[in-house]
Formats: sequence, C-alpha cells, structure tokens
Amino acid sequence: MAKSTRSKVKRSFRAKKRDEGVYAATEAARLQRLNSKLTAKIDDGDEELAEPVEGDAAQDDSTAPDAMDLDDSAKSSATKSSRVSTHGPRNSRREEWRKSKGMTPVPKSTRMNRQGLPAARRKSGRPSRRR
Repeated sequence: MAKSTRSKVKRSFRAKKRDEGVYAATEAARLQRLNSKLTAKIDDGDEELAEPVEGDAAQDDSTAPDAMDLDDSAKSSATKSSRVSTHGPRNSRREEWRKSKGMTPVPKSTRMNRQGLPAARRKSGRPSRRR
C-alpha cells in the first residue's frame, strides 16, 4: 500500500539490492571513490582531522578559543565581500514611475471597512486557507 520512498518496505528492499543485488558493484565503487577522496584530503594538509582525539586533550579544549571557528579560507572570503543590505523598500518599476511623475510611490487607500475606518491592505484576521 505504501508507495512513498519513506516506506520501510521500499527502504529495506533497496538496502538489500545495495548489499547483494544488481547495484552492489556500483555501491562498492561509490564507497571506494568517496573513501579515496577523503583520505586524499586528509593527506593533503588537514592534519587536524587525522590526529586522534584523546580524553585529556578533549578536556583541554576549554582553554582553546571558540571551537566553532571557521577555517581560514571561509574567513578570507567573508571579509573580502561586502555585505549587501536587504533592509528597506524594494522599489518596483511601478513605484519608480510614480515617483518620476511626482506621485507618492504607493497610492493612499481610500477604502473603508464596516466600522468606518480605512480598510487594511490585507484581509487581517481572515484565514487564507479554505477549511
């Protein structure tokens, strides 16, 4: 009955195919490729990852600076690029045209609600989902 990829039956059959079925050779090749890539990365200069963590060294981390620091390449790229501000109005072509003609960018609402007050732009308090 279940046809979703989250289905336990489908997942178990896929795992079985990966282990002993048609896709076993492909899965083994993929694992070997990923393993060689990781070992090459460790050998190239990431000695920090290659060192085993001891119990005493783990307790010494309290004196070390912030453990969640980014690597140097990420820091240098973040400092080089200037931040772009996303705060403030997003002027559309319509608003620009209205400004060029001397009008207000957004026209003033003249509608009234049932209480005689100016109507809101959006229908506040009303659910958008139809139940």
